[in-house]
Amino acid sequence: MAEMKTAAAAAGGLATALAFGGMFTIAKSAFGRVDPFHLTLARFALGSAIFVIALLVVEGRRALRTDGKFLKLWGLGSLGFAAFNLLTYAGLQSTPAPTASLIMAAMPAITVIVMWARTGQRPAGVTLGLLLPALTGVAMVLGNGNPLVVLTGGIGFGGLYILAGVIGWVIYTTGAAGFPAFSVLRYTTVTSVLGTVTIAIVTLALGALGAIPTPGAADYAASWWQILYMAVPATVIAILAFNHATRTLGPANGVLFINLVPITSFAIEAVRGHRPTTAELAGVALTLAAVIAGNLYGRRITKRAVPALAPAPAGETGKPLTTVA
Repeated sequence: MAEMKTAAAAAGGLATALAFGGMFTIAKSAFGRVDPFHLTLARFALGSAIFVIALLVVEGRRALRTDGKFLKLWGLGSLGFAAFNLLTYAGLQSTPAPTASLIMAAMPAITVIVMWARTGQRPAGVTLGLLLPALTGVAMVLGNGNPLVVLTGGIGFGGLYILAGVIGWVIYTTGAAGFPAFSVLRYTTVTSVLGTVTIAIVTLALGALGAIPTPGAADYAASWWQILYMAVPATVIAILAFNHATRTLGPANGVLFINLVPITSFAIEAVRGHRPTTAELAGVALTLAAVIAGNLYGRRITKRAVPALAPAPAGETGKPLTTVA
């Protein structure tokens, strides 16, 4: 039974990597008809509706309550769904899809920094040492082989928008630890609904001010398959599958699947005719090698420490409280 659960979780993590890997290319293909803001709103309006229906069927109407934590859930949902997606899609307008996907591969490194700031607990020296090559690999791709370009501002705002969005996503996912009574489905549904409200406010306000174009019915109809892909495989299936993988395999193992996202994206772009440069390939290899090394080191330390740990109290698992949602 345990092996079946592990296999199912691994399959879910792989499905997430494939769905996210294609997300950037597919989203960018719709920008000619629907701008990033309205595309994001359409995606999560549909995705959140599916989440709500699933939650009502599985857990009932009471699961939609916020239990007195409305503002915190709204804030986390705004960071995870509104900030991450709006900033990512805005950045995609001037950033190649493979580059955007690689920035996601820096998520484990960014998580270390965010958790350090949140808990005040300094990570191990080896973990900190691996942060540099991981982030350098991302900077190499952004700077076309020269990581120092990032520091001089030569990459433009697109990559920085995406990086800021990823930081928002990390804060959102690590914030799930503050809701142990919420199931994966409940936390995801409530935060996605509240995050969609924020997306709607921002999008409608910018449209009213004339800062962004307002698509017509024909534009949405022409982009129907992109919206459907973004809402179902890249939102409902991918997020729930990733949450399940993280809960089952643990955060350290679950987040490794994110590192398959740039590989998937680069493969898709290669099929479409893009030939990655040596700098891009070197950056991808450096980032993935650093992240995987950090994961293996973390698991080795945890394995050594297990015999010395006292039995966990009832209801605790002994896993880090960094469940991704």
